[in-house]
Amino acid sequence: MVIGKTASSISKTEILQHYSETEVLSIVFPWIKSLPCLVCSPLRQDNKPSFSIYVTNGGHIRFKDHATGKNGTLLDLLCQYWNCTISQALERISKFFVDKDNIVIKPKQIKTFTRKEYNHLTSLQVAVRPWRDYDYAYWSSYGVEKKWLHYAEIYPISFKIVTKKLSLKDKGKRYIFPADKYAYCFVERKEGKLSLKIYQPFNTRGYKWCSKMDSSVIGLWTKIPKTGDRVVICSSLKDALCVSCQLHIPTLCLQGEGYNMSETAINELKRRFNKVYVSYDGDKSGVDDAKKLCEKTKFINIPCPIIGKAKDWSDIFHYFGKSRMIYEFNKAISS
Repeated sequence: MVIGKTASSISKTEILQHYSETEVLSIVFPWIKSLPCLVCSPLRQDNKPSFSIYVTNGGHIRFKDHATGKNGTLLDLLCQYWNCTISQALERISKFFVDKDNIVIKPKQIKTFTRKEYNHLTSLQVAVRPWRDYDYAYWSSYGVEKKWLHYAEIYPISFKIVTKKLSLKDKGKRYIFPADKYAYCFVERKEGKLSLKIYQPFNTRGYKWCSKMDSSVIGLWTKIPKTGDRVVICSSLKDALCVSCQLHIPTLCLQGEGYNMSETAINELKRRFNKVYVSYDGDKSGVDDAKKLCEKTKFINIPCPIIGKAKDWSDIFHYFGKSRMIYEFNKAISS
């Protein structure tokens, strides 16, 4: 008879019958106080918070790494964090709650809101300031001229104003934050609803982005023509405006490279345009995400080349100039 250590028989269902996902999260990552949150990635070296942990409308915890595009469940996160299998992670979770004497550890409480609740309980406003010469110079260096900034409804701002409520009946508390010297608000209007996203390109304190746009909002959707020969989906609003300004091609952008498009939006673009292109960043995550979107939609993939420090169209313009950017784009779209 061979006697050895057997694999753990603990199941995910059994674990979560006794301990909630937030209890597990609080034991493993005790510095997390509330959800949703944006933190430095626990999976890699990350000096700027770029890792989201949130609760779905169904009550489950998920994560998304905005730098790499990785996402998944709480169990996926723990397996990657500990570099172990699912069964090993479950066994490790069970040991967190029971010590030698069978005493259950009482985890701290994490205040949680689903994405839907969070959207209802927080609001974002801005204080708009006049455009200044250095603003126009910054955008112009990335191939976006003055008239395109006004066309896209981009506004320079002096303050970010966040109102947070504890419940729908709560009046809420208002927090006013001075904006960076270079700080801009992007405005989108979907079905009559106004959404804002704040962009501070030189912020090093983890506040480069602040957004109330959900994944269904497609940048510049209300700006493109009703019909046309072609349209390009870029990885960011800056890239989309650079391409539009320099090549006079209608462009769009999703809220992130890893985001999907609804079937309604996909079918609408196919109906309105003869050719729909996807042109994301030239790095691995951009190439992979563009490939996934094109496989799903049958859109045409035109990867942006990596040239020196530049991995997107606005960067190519910034580092190498207008002629090089136009040449590389025409080369990519014709290959």
